[in-house]
Amino acid sequence: MQTLFAYLDAGSGSMIAQILVGGFAAAGVAIKMYWKKIKGFFSRGDDEATPAAAKATEASADESKPS
Repeated sequence: MQTLFAYLDAGSGSMIAQILVGGFAAAGVAIKMYWKKIKGFFSRGDDEATPAAAKATEASADESKPS
């Protein structure tokens, strides 16, 4: 059996912490970029009618405003 000696100094710990923080930041950016696709993947398909309903609501609100 061979004995291995490893030394982790403060620089190594800092590097490991930086890798972890960078990984979490990258995951957050990736989720933010693809959020609509992720949300659409898990939705039941009701989101297709939502934009039309939102436009209808906005149109009725615009008609009721005094000019």
